[in-house]
Amino acid sequence: MAKKKQSGYDSSRPVTPKPVQPTNTPTRPAASRPSETPQRPPVRPSSPKPTTPAATSDLPIERRPVVWWPVAVLGLLGLLLYVNTFGHMYALDDIAAVGQNLFVKKGLAGIPDLLRTEFWHFSNISLGYYRPLSLITFAMEQEYFKDNPNISHMINAGLYGLTGVVIGILLQKWLSGQVIIAFLIGLVFIAHPLHTEIVANIKGRDEILSFLFIALMLLTYWKHLEAKSQFWFKGPASDWALGGLLGLFSIVAGWVIGSSLMVNTLGSTAGGVLGVLIMGALSGSWLGLACASLYFAFLSKESSIVSLALIPAMQYWFARRNIWQSMISLWPFLVVAALFFYQKQKMIGTLSGTPPVDWANYPYAIEKTQKSTMFKFLMYYLRLLIFPHPLVYDYSYNVIPSGGKGDLLTWAGFFSFLALIWFAWKGFVKRTLWGFGIFWFFVTMAPGLGFIWIRGGIFAERFAYAAVMGLGFVLIWALQKLLVKTDGDATSKPMLVRYAPLLGLMAVVGGLYSFKTIERNPDWKNNFILFNSALPYAPNSCQVQRHVANEWIEKGLKDRTKADSIANATNALKPKPTPDQIKKAQALIDTNIAHANKHGRWALDHLQESTRIYPNFGEAYFSMAYVFQKITPNVDSAKHYYKQTIRAANAYAPAYNNLGVIYQGEGFAQNNRQKLELASYYYNRSMVVNPAYVDGQNNRASLMKATGLDVKMLPDSVLNKY
Repeated sequence: MAKKKQSGYDSSRPVTPKPVQPTNTPTRPAASRPSETPQRPPVRPSSPKPTTPAATSDLPIERRPVVWWPVAVLGLLGLLLYVNTFGHMYALDDIAAVGQNLFVKKGLAGIPDLLRTEFWHFSNISLGYYRPLSLITFAMEQEYFKDNPNISHMINAGLYGLTGVVIGILLQKWLSGQVIIAFLIGLVFIAHPLHTEIVANIKGRDEILSFLFIALMLLTYWKHLEAKSQFWFKGPASDWALGGLLGLFSIVAGWVIGSSLMVNTLGSTAGGVLGVLIMGALSGSWLGLACASLYFAFLSKESSIVSLALIPAMQYWFARRNIWQSMISLWPFLVVAALFFYQKQKMIGTLSGTPPVDWANYPYAIEKTQKSTMFKFLMYYLRLLIFPHPLVYDYSYNVIPSGGKGDLLTWAGFFSFLALIWFAWKGFVKRTLWGFGIFWFFVTMAPGLGFIWIRGGIFAERFAYAAVMGLGFVLIWALQKLLVKTDGDATSKPMLVRYAPLLGLMAVVGGLYSFKTIERNPDWKNNFILFNSALPYAPNSCQVQRHVANEWIEKGLKDRTKADSIANATNALKPKPTPDQIKKAQALIDTNIAHANKHGRWALDHLQESTRIYPNFGEAYFSMAYVFQKITPNVDSAKHYYKQTIRAANAYAPAYNNLGVIYQGEGFAQNNRQKLELASYYYNRSMVVNPAYVDGQNNRASLMKATGLDVKMLPDSVLNKY
């Protein structure tokens, strides 16, 4: 049969006579006439014309070569942009994901538990997030490097660099012959400052891995479309590196996952063998590797489900397959998706979780303004994609007030949404590059916009991580149309001359993006720097105010600890300290206590602002109580604010525990059994609201050992007496 030629999207192919002497310049626009591709490799032999239409097949498509210098540049740039994070500490969610996750702290021994629990298991919330892959990598780091955030930051930067390599190859596959255009789209993605929240924050590895495996899924499926044989090892030797490395990773992962999931049923060894057999069967073919990559993307972040839309989209836009051919290819990936969500349901018992009623993080659900605020968020995302400044780690209540009928940004977002849908449809019909960019934006922003639409959650820069690629497609297409001449004598000029204006402008844009990325990275060095960096830009965030206050509390605690250590060291001197030694020690003690009191006052100022923004903010009241318990001692105030915490957030276990600590200290000091009963009661209450809360468990056990008390109920008269 006569083979139908496959070609990628070509937005700039000049209409000129074909050159007399063909070249192999990798950046030449893709052609659509056989006479313009004299060096096309023979993919399959021509066959007689089919007798029936049903016998027609458009596979394999033409194999497209890859130029390696753009791939190397994108990979190296992705790594180098984040070198200045290598000395950073844990920050923000790193502490909960690594430091407070007891299964992660167990190292390799904790992997089976990580595959059976929600991401925020130890934070006593059920959001339905099942993302064990990044937690498994953290556990491996704990096993071999212990608490070393430097290693974690290096791994994040390395994975980001690897992402640059994969998208560098993928974009050239899609945009055949348009090496410069493919490279510049990749440059926009890699250099964009919005990615700092993901790469500079260790916890952001779930997002990095999710996107990386989505890109690998798309690349390996494209390889499947190109391949004459379904097995990658029967193809060109240049494919063996990708097929072999990804296959090896899949087989090892199959052992780890299989042995962990089946440890209580088949046993770890039988489960590991089964996992190896399944992954081994998949790893021999490009299609199997694409399915395995999708599974790993799901294990990284279940919102990877949206990537299913990209599989037919890339075939329709860039392989020139028809809609039916593109859609029917989805069936093996739908099977993988169904198996993953079955696994999730079995492992954590839920698909959606139970989001808390929380003004700080889900305010729009409480105000019932999800839909209008989603359109307002769209404007914020579009602005940050184009002009990524200022960047803020937190957009909690009330940084972005609810949208509504009287809000101009809401209406702007609504009409922008409609316009983008219309342009996406026009681009779909015409198979334009900008149309694919808008489609990519909608698909990858679906989880972020859905988070506000469905759950009423807050804005977050991390939701735009993958959507940056959509910006790259639209921006580079527009600048190419504006700056690269494709008519008259322009096409006879050397390629670099024709593209010089575009390359020059993108050097400036890429340079500015890179500068902003490098300049933003130090803000993520530690919590104190990060939280204070947000104050000028998000003063109305109740969380930012509380976070800054907690950092001053940490400094106050260090001052108090230093004062106590000086006092203890002085009292321990043998023989007794001299009056001069006592005088010097007292001066140091007074200085440190003064510093502690100052830091405590600064903390209370921020906490009062936090509760002004959100009057029912239980965690802010908890921090107030802690100041009065530990830094500027006032037991009555501490009790008052701990009880205020419980009234505002009755599932906050640390408040019950700390009340127990106060009553236990008073009970022993005053020989008051009723206060000891109160202590036991509050320890038990901390375990009721959070069975995994270790401090409550330990304190209850210690008190019961000392007194025999294990009080689970008390009358209100006793609870209100002290």
